[in-house]
Amino acid sequence: MKYQRFLKIEDIEFKVIYSRRSTIGISVLPDSSVIVRVPYLTTLKTINRIVKEKYFWVIKHRDNYRELDNSSRNKSYTSGETYLFRGKESLLKIEKSAKPYVIFFDSTIELGTEKTDDPETVRRLLYKGYKNEAITHFPILMRKVLSEHENEKFKPEGLIIRTMKRRWGSCSNKGIVTLSTELIKLSDQYIEYVITHELCHLKHHNHGPNFYKLLTEIYPEWKTVRRELRKYIQ
Repeated sequence: MKYQRFLKIEDIEFKVIYSRRSTIGISVLPDSSVIVRVPYLTTLKTINRIVKEKYFWVIKHRDNYRELDNSSRNKSYTSGETYLFRGKESLLKIEKSAKPYVIFFDSTIELGTEKTDDPETVRRLLYKGYKNEAITHFPILMRKVLSEHENEKFKPEGLIIRTMKRRWGSCSNKGIVTLSTELIKLSDQYIEYVITHELCHLKHHNHGPNFYKLLTEIYPEWKTVRRELRKYIQ
């Protein structure tokens, strides 16, 4: 069973999650929130010391995410803007159409709607298109990763694709892998990393040494890919 509390050190606000883990870990999430995961009975003194030791690392990644988030929020959802899709910057082209549609090409996104001058309508239609593409593409990549690591005998109970604001993916205790639709904006390399990461949780439902040992065995370059993934904001 996990429990949590909220703390602040200087200008870093963070959530502490206590659980049956053996190490302390600090994460800066794409929404710029900070989470510190610790074993049960970890003292506040120890938590404060660890966060202070990682202070500049946390500030750097938190502020990078905030900068990216502000950039994303400044989108006006008009023709001529660029949006990520499958790892490429794609030009948005909006056309007047009685029937709404979104078509993704190699370097353009064509979108049709009656309300061409309504940013919220365009935004919703664009993200509906993203989700539809994710529903089509993610199962293909899941099968690819499972095939490449067939000897590990990963047997997920299902795949759910939905919008998640705080994480790229998750794996439930029942063995169901969930992927964020936001991943469709990125190249397959990152999607396959997230899938592999979550499949490893089928055998180790934590981020302990055994989990990372398995991840390293089947995805040796995971640290580099994870570091690059952290540049993106959902």
